[in-house]
Amino acid sequence: MNNNIQQNNIFKTLQIIYGAFVLGVVIVTIVSFLLIENPSYEIELSNVFTIVVVVVTFGGLFLSDFLYKSLLSKIVSNQSLNSKLAQYQTATLVKGACLEAPAMLAIAVAFTSNNVTFLLISLFIAVIMYLKFPKKEKFKEEVTLNFEDKTKFDRL
Repeated sequence: MNNNIQQNNIFKTLQIIYGAFVLGVVIVTIVSFLLIENPSYEIELSNVFTIVVVVVTFGGLFLSDFLYKSLLSKIVSNQSLNSKLAQYQTATLVKGACLEAPAMLAIAVAFTSNNVTFLLISLFIAVIMYLKFPKKEKFKEEVTLNFEDKTKFDRL
């Protein structure tokens, strides 16, 4: 029984931390929007920040999926459920960090350039982060679980 509580705590902790990533991006975006004086809405392709933010955003999206899948592939089917949950937690938090970094860069550029168009990029990333929110169903789909692990996990 104590093991079930620990496993459930691992998953709930993961959801809380990942939710804080998403909520942090949304809150900082809103606060930045409210604090920007004389906002600009023009997209200037000649501005180096525009190119950097777009490249870093796509790089973050690619890197988050690549590292996530790479870390998940290291989970061995004969490991304990606790070990699988811990590795899943690590992979998910790395994915979230790789998505949060470009969002925060976009917010910083928006704040320094007074161009709120960059805030749309941070909101776009926040939506992607929300869509990739860790759920128990996703865990069961993405991690190889034997019958015993599935039974234990379903009881969480």
